[in-house]
Amino acid sequence: MGFLDNSGDIILDAVLTDEGRQKMANGTFAITKFAMGDDEIDYGLYQKNHASGSAYADLDILQTPIFEAFTGAEAGINYGLLTLAATDILYMPVMKVNEKAMLSNIVRAPTTPTTGMFYLADTSDATTTNLLEPTALGTSDKFLVSGASKGPAILLETGLDTANIAGDAANVATYLIANNLVDSSFYVSFDNRFIVSCLGGIRQQFNNTSTAAGGTPTLAYGLRGGTSVNTDLQLNNYSTARIAAGNDGVIKNSAYSIADTSVSAIAGPRGAFGVLGFVIKANLDSEFTLYGAVSQDVFGDSKLYSYIDTTVYVKGTKTGCQVQIPLRIIKYISG
Repeated sequence: MGFLDNSGDIILDAVLTDEGRQKMANGTFAITKFAMGDDEIDYGLYQKNHASGSAYADLDILQTPIFEAFTGAEAGINYGLLTLAATDILYMPVMKVNEKAMLSNIVRAPTTPTTGMFYLADTSDATTTNLLEPTALGTSDKFLVSGASKGPAILLETGLDTANIAGDAANVATYLIANNLVDSSFYVSFDNRFIVSCLGGIRQQFNNTSTAAGGTPTLAYGLRGGTSVNTDLQLNNYSTARIAAGNDGVIKNSAYSIADTSVSAIAGPRGAFGVLGFVIKANLDSEFTLYGAVSQDVFGDSKLYSYIDTTVYVKGTKTGCQVQIPLRIIKYISG
C-alpha cells in the first residue's frame, strides 16, 4: 500500500479485483458500470476566500495525496456518491445511534470499562444477572440480550444533523421527503462467525407528537428477524440482512416544553428510525478462544467473562448514510 502524488496532473490509478482478473483471463472482462466515492476527501480544506482567487479554492483538496487503488473489492468505496435530480441540496442525511436519557427500552454504550462500545449478552441467566450487578454494567439499558424480542434495542436515526435547519414538519417535507431522502429500510452487516442473525423492528413508532404532554417522546416496537440479502459489502465472513425503518416522528415545536434535541440524536429534520438487536451463535466457546479473550476480569470485580469484539455496519437502503457500531459479545464464566 502506498500513496499517489496528486500534486501534478490528474491520475487515474486502476487495478483489477480477483474477480476482474478471472474475467480477464477467460476473455469475458468488460466495464459496464462504475461508481464514485469521496472516502479520502477532506472538504474542510476548501478555501472559499483563497488569497489567490476562486480558482484556487479547491487546490488543497485536489493536491491531497491519495491511496493507491486497492485490489480488494471490500476496500474500494466506503462512502459512495449519489446521483440526485435536485441541484439545491446543501445537506445530506446521516445516521446516528440515539442514546438519549429521556428514552426507555433502548441500549446505551457504557462509559466504563469501555467507551462507545455496545454490549451483547448471551442468553444465559447467569450472564444477565451478573451484568446487572453494580460492580458490572449495573442496569439493563447498558446491554443487549441475544434474541430478545421486546428489547432493549439499539435505536438508529437518520436525518440532517445541523442546527441551521429546524427539525419541524415543514422542513422534513421540503428537505427530505421532497428529495426522496427518507429510508424505508436499513442494511445490517454482521460477522456470521459470531452472529446468526439481526433483529429489526415491527409495529414500531417513534415520535413526540402522540401525546398532549408538550413533546414527551413515544417509542414502541417489537423485534423480529431481518431478511437476508446480498449486497456489495463483500467483507469476508459477513452476512447482511434488511430490517424495516419507520418514519421518525420527532419534530421541533416551539410550543413543546421538551426540546426535540432532548429526544432525538439528530439536530435538524429527521427522516427514518429503526431498532436493532441480534441473535448470537449458540456455542461460542471455541470462537472466544480464537478471536476474543477468555475468562477475563472485565469489570474489576473478580468475576470472569469471555468476550469477542466485532463491528456491525448499518446502511440506509435509499440514502446510503451509514454508521459503524462497535459490539462486544460477552458471556459470564465464573466468580
